[in-house]
Amino acid sequence: MANYSYIGYAPGVISVSFTGFSTGTITLSGSYDPDTDRRVFDVEDAAGGTLVNGDPDNGTDFNGDRFNNEVGDDLTQNGVVTNLDGSVTFDSGAIYLEESYSLTNPSGGTIDVFRVEVEGNLVGYITSEPLTPGTAYSFVRSNVTPDNAPDTTDPGAIVDVPCFAAGTMIATPEGDKPIETLAKGDLVLTADLGPQPIRWIGARSLTGAELAAAPRLRPITIRAGALGAGLPLRDLKVSPQHRMLVRSTIAVRMFNAQEVLIPANKLVGVPGITVDDSANGVTYYHMLFDRHEIITAEGAPSESLFTGPEALKSVGAKARAEIIELFPELGLPGHAPGSARHIPTKGKQASHMVRRHLKNDQPLIDRI
Repeated sequence: MANYSYIGYAPGVISVSFTGFSTGTITLSGSYDPDTDRRVFDVEDAAGGTLVNGDPDNGTDFNGDRFNNEVGDDLTQNGVVTNLDGSVTFDSGAIYLEESYSLTNPSGGTIDVFRVEVEGNLVGYITSEPLTPGTAYSFVRSNVTPDNAPDTTDPGAIVDVPCFAAGTMIATPEGDKPIETLAKGDLVLTADLGPQPIRWIGARSLTGAELAAAPRLRPITIRAGALGAGLPLRDLKVSPQHRMLVRSTIAVRMFNAQEVLIPANKLVGVPGITVDDSANGVTYYHMLFDRHEIITAEGAPSESLFTGPEALKSVGAKARAEIIELFPELGLPGHAPGSARHIPTKGKQASHMVRRHLKNDQPLIDRI
């Protein structure tokens, strides 16, 4: 039995306008609110058997409705659609991807968008990367087949903000301090520019009940020494999408970069890195500087808040307004902030890199 989840958009905030049989534009509403306008699609798929066209069902593809008859290709694929914390269920039953849209990204490349239906009812959309509110993207439509279905091993579209759990010790010029004691204007040590002032800091608390309803938000525990080179010095807890720095010869071979940033949930499976299923509530903190920085948490190199589209579309409306007031350029169409280190664009690449470290028994940080 395969189980996977996606975070995507509610149906009412996406408009699809056709200019031809298979072409048109898709727009995310300018009033989009990430707190209320996102949906969680939890999918359960029994492996084995065949699809309606006779292909084998491997239980790992999020299958579509290639015959456009409101019957999904995979008759054992069922889902539940909820709000972010799981407190409201919008629909449940046989779930499938009715069709896909290949969008032209103004910043370059393409974005994949999938229309999600439950027994003929539109329940939302999932995307390969977040959309910019108010932007009309041109698209080409196609049916969904296993060849172009989304990667069920990387359900990371429209992610939550990367952040540290309360209690995390952050390196400052005055020594390590718990992140919850830091405030705007306080200096934090960075790898590239030395002491830098915090420009904005935010927090989000989740109760045990909320974590039970949305286990995808449970913190990732990185035990002392699990990264290699004795790091972190003490156990470290971060949100699933928080990126940790990897410094190894394998990273160099794969990405031609001495150091790369990899989400913590991609590191699960490395000895000492696990999902904290016992957490009875957590408060996450995220810090913003003048630019994306590498900072030190529990002695290990990690990232500050990266003001890419994922972060800005995942924070609440109030926090987003505060950040854009500080950095007006972030609200400009096409603005692309630079990252402190290379960030692999595809989840499969990060997962493959971690598997290579495990296979070769190589630490994620092979030198300080």
